[in-house]
Amino acid sequence: MVVLIAPILIVDGYNIIGAWENLKALKETDMGSAREQLLATLSAYYPWCWGRIIIVFDGQHFGWEDVDGIEVVFTEGNESADTMIEKLAAGLVSYSQVDVATSDFAEYRAASALGAAVLSASALQDRLEEERSSYQRRLTDQSKRRGLMLNDILHKSVIDRLDRLRRLRSGEKA
Repeated sequence: MVVLIAPILIVDGYNIIGAWENLKALKETDMGSAREQLLATLSAYYPWCWGRIIIVFDGQHFGWEDVDGIEVVFTEGNESADTMIEKLAAGLVSYSQVDVATSDFAEYRAASALGAAVLSASALQDRLEEERSSYQRRLTDQSKRRGLMLNDILHKSVIDRLDRLRRLRSGEKA
């Protein structure tokens, strides 16, 4: 039996906040607002780019909650966000494509060694901008008079996995 799960993005929260100019400036005056802005930005792309997004922050008390479809994790005081990200990636790479967003070189090496794809902070920003532009083009394309279809908004990897699942269920060769 093959388990197909949409791609998962794991984000090194404070690392991305410290790397994106708009969030870096905001964190100087209000870290809570910087976290909220990061969540708002990523939730705008869920589930078009990834089937699941997990943002990990260093914390004092462990917490795991859902905020607008994004899983937000605060680590226990004695555990770093990097350690939590590595544990999550290790547990998920055998079931799904895992992308880890961080500009921390040590975390880049650790996540890559586990089999995850790694996006730097700037590469994540570029990917989000590409997805936004692509989505806008699809919505405004006048040649598509058939209405908005799932294929127009889902990421290609999700469509491919759903197609493989459909073929497996119908007995076709995947």
